[in-house]
Amino acid sequence: MPGISTCRYDHLQFFVDSLQLLSHYKAIEDRLNRFAVVRKSSATSVDMIAGREKWCEMGPSADPAAFQGHGRDLVEQLLYGFGWRIIGQHDGTQTRSLMLSTPDPSGARFLVTCHVEGQDAAASPTKKPKAPQYDHFAAAHLERYAKYHKGAQGVAVLGFELAGELDIVVERYQARHPKLVVAPPHVYEGVRVFDVFAYYYGEISVTEADPGTVLRFVERPASDNTGSFMLPGLVPVAATYEPSVLPAYCDHWVSNVHSRVGFLQTLEETLGFVPKVDFNAGVVAAGEAQIESTVMGNASPLITTDPKVALKDRAQVFLPTNNALSPVGHVHWYLQELGQGIQHVASRVASLPEYVQRANDMRAITGEGFTFLNIPRTYYGLLEPSLLVGGGIEGELLGECEAGLTEAEAQQVVDALTLAGLVDEAGALSLEADEAALHAALADVSAYARGTPATKAMVLRVLRRSCYVNLWKLMRDQLPEATYLSVVRNKILIDVQGEDVLMQIFTSVVLQRTPGTEAPFLEFIQRVCAQCADGSETCKPIRPGCGGFGIRNFLTLFLSIEVSKAMADAASAAEGGRDAEVAFHNQRVQLFTEQLVEANPILTEISDCMTGEGAALDAADAIAAKGWASRKEAANKALQECSHKYNELMKKLREAGW
Repeated sequence: MPGISTCRYDHLQFFVDSLQLLSHYKAIEDRLNRFAVVRKSSATSVDMIAGREKWCEMGPSADPAAFQGHGRDLVEQLLYGFGWRIIGQHDGTQTRSLMLSTPDPSGARFLVTCHVEGQDAAASPTKKPKAPQYDHFAAAHLERYAKYHKGAQGVAVLGFELAGELDIVVERYQARHPKLVVAPPHVYEGVRVFDVFAYYYGEISVTEADPGTVLRFVERPASDNTGSFMLPGLVPVAATYEPSVLPAYCDHWVSNVHSRVGFLQTLEETLGFVPKVDFNAGVVAAGEAQIESTVMGNASPLITTDPKVALKDRAQVFLPTNNALSPVGHVHWYLQELGQGIQHVASRVASLPEYVQRANDMRAITGEGFTFLNIPRTYYGLLEPSLLVGGGIEGELLGECEAGLTEAEAQQVVDALTLAGLVDEAGALSLEADEAALHAALADVSAYARGTPATKAMVLRVLRRSCYVNLWKLMRDQLPEATYLSVVRNKILIDVQGEDVLMQIFTSVVLQRTPGTEAPFLEFIQRVCAQCADGSETCKPIRPGCGGFGIRNFLTLFLSIEVSKAMADAASAAEGGRDAEVAFHNQRVQLFTEQLVEANPILTEISDCMTGEGAALDAADAIAAKGWASRKEAANKALQECSHKYNELMKKLREAGW
């Protein structure tokens, strides 16, 4: 099926319980903007304590220590956490809506919609609310979404922009998937809007349409060169951004569904999308939880060697899709609690460490914003005595030092740091341990205290790099130490495919009313693309989606979700004084963490093989491609064996109970 060449990301529409008045949010924006000026002019701008004091001087403030992820206002979270601003509003007879965006209006845009307060109570058989002028703001859509998502809040609409190809999309849906068509296209002052249901309940065409989630196609007049990207009915709202806020751009939107194959086939038959990456059965597994996933997408027409241009590209659409293979795990529980729908949406930024650091700083200062999924320090690296003995990676950590420490000396270093409270129970060195603290802790360790300057320098270098040694194995000196430490401190995930690097992080769930319930979340990523931009004949354009959807990150996400859930379960049990249950959930955390550590080198091998195979195919080297494919198959088998091992261990733990 020929692809739709002009399909681009446009907006996401969230349905929520309620919204504050626009004046309430604009007051927050104003306070944040004034605070940014105060911090910039202050000599203590990086001091969280001083920043907190200045924030409190400006008015009422939430307690950062009391921050909880559930029961929060999504609009407020975006304002505080990431510096987004409200750029449009719609006050209708049935619903109210606010459009939020980042500093670049062509970037990610969230449309947040709720019922007009008290509207349902005011309605009666004799007095019905006035019909909305714009169908996409009708209350009926919110009611339908709530019905098929068991009353939950969430992402209701995935909006795409088309240019001159809407009639083709309409024709394909009406001919091949008429059950999915919500209504014929609506026309508003030259703008055409066409909504279809995203999924079937089960098998494609055989079962009925699932009315829970909508795909929206917007076609604006060719003469519209305003660049406002506004949806009909939205009134523009003036917005002022803090200078330090980074724009965010749409990267991929992820669904949890019953019939993955059915959704993929629908996308192929209507939009011409094709599979980009497949994660097969048994590969993506965390304990007993198993899923399958396919990344579906189009072909971006953009060809560029400029990273700034690639960052802003809206034309490369990726729609990863998951289905559960086991009656446990996040995807299964999501489908069971909420039904089919959007699991998370991902936006990319120019500097993820900077983006996340700001969010973490703002939460510490204001008590508002976001928290992120917990990533165990074992993902980044631990202080193993072997690093001080042999250098860890073919001796590279030893540097100019002729030799490492003896095993006994290395153990003495680790023991001394542990005694000083600088190494935790898992074996991770504190990120706050500066050179003075390390020197003081090792004052009685003769191998260090009486060592040569080269030996002392080697020990300090190994200690610092132990915090991120697993990442350093992948990229060596590709990132400076300060960036590595920021990645670890902010719990950012990193994947590598060839010379491409992918950084990503996931927020805790949003729009969650009560703890322990399933809800969507947000993802933010940075793609560091390898390209030759010197203008030579060998200059290679940036590959859309560079860094891919690496198996390493995908499995880490899956495991991180399960780890976070198990940690939350342990915390809940601890509050209730259920010690045996706490121990049970802590054992779950331990098993998930061990699986992550054991899977890491296998994931690296798979990633390397995927990169090598792709390069060989591009070079038409069939022999080399076959060799890489054979290695990849062996690595996939090893990963399946690893998954099976922890599946059995988790099953035994569950059956033993608490």
